[in-house]
Amino acid sequence: MWMLAHFNTRRKRRGARALACPRLRRVVAAAVVLIGSSTAVWDSVAMAAESEPQPRPALAFVGPELDVSREGYFTLEWTAVDGAALYRVRDRADQIAYQGVATQSFQSGLSDGVYQFYVEAIGADGEILATSAPAVATVEHWRLAPSLTLFAIGAIVVGGIAFVILRGRWIEKQIAAGDDDRASMLQTEVKSGGES
Repeated sequence: MWMLAHFNTRRKRRGARALACPRLRRVVAAAVVLIGSSTAVWDSVAMAAESEPQPRPALAFVGPELDVSREGYFTLEWTAVDGAALYRVRDRADQIAYQGVATQSFQSGLSDGVYQFYVEAIGADGEILATSAPAVATVEHWRLAPSLTLFAIGAIVVGGIAFVILRGRWIEKQIAAGDDDRASMLQTEVKSGGES
């Protein structure tokens, strides 16, 4: 115990002698001022950083430029936002096109035209967390001439298939009747067709 008290007394005397030097006192005072001013600068920077508004989370469509839709429907898909309770998709007229928890929306039944949609991420408290840039979709239905051409080709194919089925059924009935000269001729045609 005596040694500890003796050591502390010696240290106090040495510290008092060290600060008795005017040059050392000025260096220590300058260091205290420098450290104090740099701390004040850092504190003001930290306060300024805290007072700046936090950036909104990024919300964007996966494909903001959608392909041209010939059928009048397409799917909008967007990135998820942390803390979002639901998403709301709006069109150019500010009509709600979708509202829910999924990160995609199927839009259908649209006539020809250019459509713009944007999505909002909404928090549990109803606050809008983020809003995306618009996604642009173009709808151009098939024109009448190509549609009628494809319909006509389909009708010819269906008619041809129906003709082959009905003709085969008729030939089958003729062969089954067997008493007709035409039936024996058809049976011969079928047999000779199968051999060649």
